Amino acid sequence: MYDIADKIIELRLATRRVCMCESAQSKKSTMSLKTKVLFLIERGNSAKDIIWNLNIAKTNLALLTSSLERDGLITKTQKLRDKREKNYTLTDKGIKYLSERKEIINSLFKTLITSESDLEDAVSKIDEVLDLLSFVG
Repeated sequence: MYDIADKIIELRLATRRVCMCESAQSKKSTMSLKTKVLFLIERGNSAKDIIWNLNIAKTNLALLTSSLERDGLITKTQKLRDKREKNYTLTDKGIKYLSERKEIINSLFKTLITSESDLEDAVSKIDEVLDLLSFVG
């Protein structure tokens, strides 16, 4: 009999290993905190959502987004209704950076999943697992 908790822990460890792979151009991990923040910004997450998703302090997000802005990967603007809150937007450079990181992960999986139908099945199963895990908290 399967123990779902064991499988969830194995999944977490396996995805962490995949995301820690190094790109050919750089010795930095594919799924660094920088990449995660850019991904969440791309998805339209607010600062509060990013803090919640990454379980980081507000000051850490402020430092990180300042660094991303200096690197030309994002732009920050104040929200019109509440000047204390910020809107984050990816720049062209940020879009390219995130796209390169995603391509590294995609290419790893393409070596394992070679047919289009198997890839579609895998994506569908991952979506189902994500839906299920969204209720676990």
